[in-house]
Amino acid sequence: MQTRSRLFRLTALATAVSLAGCASLNQLGRDYGTAIGCVGGAMAGAALGAVISGKAKDIAIGAASGAAVGCAAGYAWQNRLQELERVAREENLRMQVETLRRQAPVQPGKPVGPAEDVGIVAQVQDQGMFPVGSDQLTPDGRRQVEKLAQVFRQQLSEGGSSRALLVVGHTDATGTAESNQRLSEQRARTVGAVLARAGVNPSNIYYQGAGASRPIADNGTVSGRAANRRVEIVEVASTEILKLRVAQEQANPRYLAHGTRTEATDAAPAPKAKTAKRPAAKKKAPATAQPRTATAKPSAPVDFGGVPAADVAWTLAGGIKPKRSGLSLISSAHASELPVRSCNEDQPRVAGAVKNLASGAELRQYATNAYLTNMNGRPWSGLVNGHQVTLSPVAVLREGAQVVKPPAVLVVKDFERGNRHAAKLAALANAYEGEDSILYRVFVQEEGAPLSCIDVAMSKSSGNASGGKLYYPRSSRTVYAADYIPRGY
Repeated sequence: MQTRSRLFRLTALATAVSLAGCASLNQLGRDYGTAIGCVGGAMAGAALGAVISGKAKDIAIGAASGAAVGCAAGYAWQNRLQELERVAREENLRMQVETLRRQAPVQPGKPVGPAEDVGIVAQVQDQGMFPVGSDQLTPDGRRQVEKLAQVFRQQLSEGGSSRALLVVGHTDATGTAESNQRLSEQRARTVGAVLARAGVNPSNIYYQGAGASRPIADNGTVSGRAANRRVEIVEVASTEILKLRVAQEQANPRYLAHGTRTEATDAAPAPKAKTAKRPAAKKKAPATAQPRTATAKPSAPVDFGGVPAADVAWTLAGGIKPKRSGLSLISSAHASELPVRSCNEDQPRVAGAVKNLASGAELRQYATNAYLTNMNGRPWSGLVNGHQVTLSPVAVLREGAQVVKPPAVLVVKDFERGNRHAAKLAALANAYEGEDSILYRVFVQEEGAPLSCIDVAMSKSSGNASGGKLYYPRSSRTVYAADYIPRGY
């Protein structure tokens, strides 16, 4: 115990000395990200010294050298943030810059290790950077992007650099999802080309069009749509970090705080107060046999026994908690629950592939065929007021919660009365991943269908649904919502 205590004191002393050295480089640890780099480096160095010899001297030396390396890395990212902020002031740009850090996977029963600075994210609002509907920069926009390019040029101009730069174009939700995706991709490529002409190695540049799929403000307001029209520039330490960032963003539930509709719906934002619920009809377990399908839709509206959507407290977000491992932004609050809008206030979200500027090839994601539990192409089915509603197939990959195939929605009206003829409805699906569960969101794509969209919260470990809502038209102006908790077969 005495020897172990002495080792700890020496390690702590080496860390403190290295922190002081780091602070002298960066004004006494003024920047939070730099402090993280110093501490993380010190801990890694101390661990390496312990592995090599276990001697107190080697542990102290390892801690000192590791902290120095961590300090340098943290300082480099903070210096880049300060340069971007300088450009924003000079050009009067509305820009949000944040440090991107990586947290190691959380191990049960073990303390959370230090996070590591691995990149920066700059969100630049399009204030006349592009003409409406165009992918060509305005004169002001070109000057602004050229100044931003000079900030990134130093680390990314050499051919041997392992760093990667991703440019993502974002639009508001006005227009179709497909046209928005195309325009945003063209704009991202335009910005990437300016970066390359400024000296950034094009092999290190990637671009993507996310369209309106990742709103950061309300699309129902003029100011919100303006905020959503933006260019995002992400610099990360390696292509492996880039792959992690891309996978995480495509299923990031933080973007569900705002819907992609530009018009108002009759569904109120999830109220905090509990509302009285209509007594639910007694439900029976759905039959495992698949219903016979038909192309014709039900000739009359289907009464799913719900209540007006505006009277429903949307509580499914309770199971969608932020992931504790992976990548996170330093300034983002780690909320215990994410604000999420219902599918009734949303539309299908379409984002394009990430492409390399030099080759045009798509970024290869992690190759995997591992599915989440019970989501490997099986149908999920449930009864709603005596009618059977089936999602088939439900196919979601474990890596990044990627939807492999959109499901069809099968509706059997009056299933409990013996009917077995199903209406098959084409649909699209998005999935959003939290720490323990995913939100599986389905949009019916056919006019005159008996339902419009479905939200289901699914456990990643058990493969069961913890809750769900089905939205359907009761009249031309009123949307109703009913509980829907399907089972996977």
